[in-house]
Amino acid sequence: MNITLNTTIQRNPEILASDLDGEKVMMSIQQGEYYGLGKTGTFIWDHIEEPITIKELVALITTKYNVSNEQCFQDIKPFITDLIEKQLIIETK
Repeated sequence: MNITLNTTIQRNPEILASDLDGEKVMMSIQQGEYYGLGKTGTFIWDHIEEPITIKELVALITTKYNVSNEQCFQDIKPFITDLIEKQLIIETK
């Protein structure tokens, strides 16, 4: 899977998510597994309810956190790839 700045993603609508002490806990009914996200992961989850490009997501993150666009992309790319592989988020066209 090759994630680029032009890749568009959004949450998988079948994933149940809840807040727990400022972080997200999610359950995949299909996988029968629970997942937890830290603060940055929760920030990303909160901003991918609707389709968004990775470029737009990077812009949101770099506005909130003191990190360059390139470093941000390199940091979130494995995370986004992992969420897609676990079917927690989906790649849209």
